[in-house]
Amino acid sequence: MGKEARGSMRFAVRCGAMLGGVALALPCGQAVAGEEGGDSATHILDQIVVTGTKTPHTLQDTPVETLVLGREEIDRTNAQNIEGILKSIPGVSVSAHDDTFGTYTWNAKMRGLSINDGYALILVDGQRVMGSGQSGGMGEYGIGLNQIPVEMVERIEVVKGPGSALYGSDAMAGVINIITRRTPKEPVVGAGAAYGWYTVRERLKNGVVEEPADKNRHQSQAYAYFGDRPLEKLGYLLQYNRESAQDNGASRIDSERDSVLLKVDVDPTKQLRLFAKGEASDYDKEADRKEQSYRLSAGADWQPGAAHFLSLKGYTYNWDFDHGYLDNTYGHKFGDIAYRQMEGQYTWTANQTHALTSGAEFQRQSIDFRIDNADNSTIRVDREIDIASFYLQDELTLPGGKMTLVPGVRYDDHSVFGEEVNPKLSAMYRFSAATTLRASVGRAFKSPTIRQLYYDAPYGHGSYYVQANPDLKPETALGYSAGIEHWLPEKNAMLSVGYFRNEVKELVTREDTGTLYNGLPLQIYRNVEEATTQGVELMGRIWAMGGGSLAFAYTYTDSENRENGKALPYTPVHQVSLTPAYDLADYGVGMSATISQSSRQYTDTANTAQIDTHTVVDAKIYKQLRKNAKLSLEADNVFDSDKGDEGNFRTGRTLMLKFDLTL
Repeated sequence: MGKEARGSMRFAVRCGAMLGGVALALPCGQAVAGEEGGDSATHILDQIVVTGTKTPHTLQDTPVETLVLGREEIDRTNAQNIEGILKSIPGVSVSAHDDTFGTYTWNAKMRGLSINDGYALILVDGQRVMGSGQSGGMGEYGIGLNQIPVEMVERIEVVKGPGSALYGSDAMAGVINIITRRTPKEPVVGAGAAYGWYTVRERLKNGVVEEPADKNRHQSQAYAYFGDRPLEKLGYLLQYNRESAQDNGASRIDSERDSVLLKVDVDPTKQLRLFAKGEASDYDKEADRKEQSYRLSAGADWQPGAAHFLSLKGYTYNWDFDHGYLDNTYGHKFGDIAYRQMEGQYTWTANQTHALTSGAEFQRQSIDFRIDNADNSTIRVDREIDIASFYLQDELTLPGGKMTLVPGVRYDDHSVFGEEVNPKLSAMYRFSAATTLRASVGRAFKSPTIRQLYYDAPYGHGSYYVQANPDLKPETALGYSAGIEHWLPEKNAMLSVGYFRNEVKELVTREDTGTLYNGLPLQIYRNVEEATTQGVELMGRIWAMGGGSLAFAYTYTDSENRENGKALPYTPVHQVSLTPAYDLADYGVGMSATISQSSRQYTDTANTAQIDTHTVVDAKIYKQLRKNAKLSLEADNVFDSDKGDEGNFRTGRTLMLKFDLTL
């Protein structure tokens, strides 16, 4: 039996065993709230969010700056992956990425700090992810946003500002919580398929074609799900997705991913909720990339009375990967990453103005990894890192009801770096029912990656080699933010404006050693830099009579590497987007568009190479064939704007035809 066949069989066996285990074990749960409904201002304000404080709040009452993208808003986008959903969020920059399954996505930023390098924490259903995820790029090092298919997403909560007081390492710029579909309250069946085409731009060097591209590519998607609550106290949801696309490189290289999700919840009593989730995916990129991931979570929520809430949960995640081949410039990389987490949380609600939350968490991160370099050298890493944590948070509304304070602190005992203490203070002040001020200040930290610490020999990275450094120290950051939000009296329009600043110290970077290794320059990781990002975010939205809406977002970001005075790579100074949408309900027709512009951004630390200012227009039109059937035509980059780094292949215009059916 060949390697590929063995891999597919191994995936099938693990997937079946895991999902069977979920169905039999049952004991887990996660709080995902928010009822389905119209995409109106009232519906948005009444949504329940949990990520910012680990306690439920309506969106209008949460004391921590939070943005939510619900399923209806996601359906209005043309997004083929998670990054495509986030491009209209102020402070999130994904302008240099390609919204096509299977392409690399290592340029995402939040408030000027790299998401993929671990400066913003990525969660799926409130639980950490590791590795790039399928179609994420950067192997075991990068942390990819595109962990699950778009069709599995119920909503995304984006919490901005330092989050280490609750979540520990990596939450410097904020937290992105990708929440999967819920178990339904009544029988539901859905399915859909999409097929599309896109063009690929050639790779250039100084404006001259360095490597041409076979321009026409295709991509497709299909999904199906069903769920029910066969018993009053038992519900389930099962979903399958398949994605396929041709790579945006010099030639057509197929990428495919199969994903399955099973969720089960049981409510034995009104006070006790048990639930479980299993998720698995199998990714295969023709010739040089195979990945498989498995997530299994279990837990229980118990609320014996109005004043007490206890949550216990466990989580395991495995990501197996096989990248490249021996003669590849980057070598042949293969191995697995594992993540284990256990957490207990207790919330005491004294009254409507005071709630105290405490928790304990244990994390174990491990990697068993090997690189066979083109020079016949071998790198082997087999390491574990343990982190034991305790956190405490107080939510206190002062007399008069206008001011809410949320102090919090987290203690982490890291098996490599020892103790870390990260405090945070958030505040919310209501000038009126329509006007709210939110502000926060906090400390955050980021542990060096296993690659940066423990690779026992230099590894090839294109035109140079890189050496790990076991003496690295954690990076730390101090973050500030303040913003004001105002709603018109009829709640048919809102406007918000905010300021943020992040000061990062002990920034890990690659530094040239001045020596050669195998005839190429040798670099080493060192804590040598400080960086600052600051800026202004502006957002507005209008809901018009008759089904129309208009959203506007603008971000100004000033970034600086304090060591050399240069701007941080892939951080545009100006970003602006305009998103009109209109539904003709009587005719079953709807349309939407997003016009976005990003100013010049540099692609290197020396600020010698850049992506020019560019404007991209996406458009979508749909026809409701019946109450439960919809046909959509989507066009990304309608005017074929050159929006990426000319040194890489990048997508141009994309067309997709989609059909969705629900029963």
